Amino acid sequence: MLTALQLYYLAVSTALFFYSLHRPQNALRAFVMAIASNIFPLAPVPYMDMDIARLGGLPLVYLPATAVGLALAMRNGLHLPRRLLSLYVLAGIYLIYTLCNTVLLRGTSGANIVYWMAWPLNFLLLIAAAATASRFSEAFLNRVLLGCVWVLVAACVVGLARYAVGIGSDANFVPLMNRNGTVFLVALLFPLVFHVHATQRKSRMWLAGCVSIIALCVVLTYSRSGLIGLMAGTLLYYWRFTLVGMLKLGAAVLVIGIFLQSGIAERSTERLMAAGNTVQAMLHGQEVDRSVGDHNRVRLVNSAIATAKEHFWFGTGLGMQNYREGLTRAGLGNVTSKSHNFYLSYFTELGLVGFLLLLAILQRIYAHLPSLGSHQRAFRVSFLVTALMMTMNEYILLPELWLLMGLLMGAACRRTALMPAAQAKRPAAYRHGRATTGSAAQHEPGVSGSAAPSTCLTGGIHG
Repeated sequence: MLTALQLYYLAVSTALFFYSLHRPQNALRAFVMAIASNIFPLAPVPYMDMDIARLGGLPLVYLPATAVGLALAMRNGLHLPRRLLSLYVLAGIYLIYTLCNTVLLRGTSGANIVYWMAWPLNFLLLIAAAATASRFSEAFLNRVLLGCVWVLVAACVVGLARYAVGIGSDANFVPLMNRNGTVFLVALLFPLVFHVHATQRKSRMWLAGCVSIIALCVVLTYSRSGLIGLMAGTLLYYWRFTLVGMLKLGAAVLVIGIFLQSGIAERSTERLMAAGNTVQAMLHGQEVDRSVGDHNRVRLVNSAIATAKEHFWFGTGLGMQNYREGLTRAGLGNVTSKSHNFYLSYFTELGLVGFLLLLAILQRIYAHLPSLGSHQRAFRVSFLVTALMMTMNEYILLPELWLLMGLLMGAACRRTALMPAAQAKRPAAYRHGRATTGSAAQHEPGVSGSAAPSTCLTGGIHG
């Protein structure tokens, strides 16, 4: 079975790579296809642990999106968006730091090199996706985002069907990724449902149907983190200090309350309440014994804190092997797993210096997304939901995360680039008795006119 899956992923990834290279439009469409390739052809396949389903140390589910990202990078060359200069500087310093922290100080083992290489790879995916997306018309980018939403909804239907016929023990729709990874992907894409509804004039019935299917899938995946992600995405999107915004927020809260009280989400809400009780006990200094379901998670968190104190400034080095060696040096050799919290685990691996660098990089990405008051606020909501989900998992290296953030940054760049151009043309247009909104190329499904590249893409480095 594993060999067959490896061959499948090699074939799919190769096909997506060359498809993406063929035309620039294909590169962004292939992002949606990469997500779909992990779901629909594998619908009858039973669950397989990610630690087993690997090829050369890389999880198989990462291969399609990575192939698309590499093709994007090859198409983009070294045309780096000038506005991201501070991001390049921070990323360069971070890569040098982690090279010393992980490879030079901890040994040039294959595992250390692979863990370090994951970071320049994902930075490359982010920049290539942002540079490519900023060259396309808003109409084309909207179709790509709509494709993401349709794939998400269809994937949830597949998950529900797998659960109904007994293929899976829950509604996890990615057979080669655990449910924490699946709900992370769901929460990442979920705010796009609201964006498509608002910007593409989808009906309220369409919105209700999509949200209901996604929510039911997450509930039957029995993931409290997924439930938190959906609720946070909904509330953040509708949280606006206007009369209409507050009315919509009130309606969203009412719907969430009815849903939680309906009994459909009983098992997930029970686990959510148990987690709340555990956190409260920890804050009051009470011991969480083995009778509590979260005992093992608390043990991992306490171990991470103890290890972070032992390696406060420069960390243990990236990777599970270095993390375990750090646990041993801290006198916790009987613990063999990370804390399931990105912030704790990466503070332990990177130390204060490296962790602050990483947070600075994430802040620069956040700063290049539209504000929560704009019509594109779903982009920033997606980032914030991801940041919240990171308190409950460690999927920071998921290629889809970096590609989507790059795509959203590029879409935001495209929007801000067109506004000055439109304002500059408006007086002349009105003097001639007509109003224009941009060149004809903006209405084409392919590459847009020159306004976006002149503002966002041209920089000091060219391939």
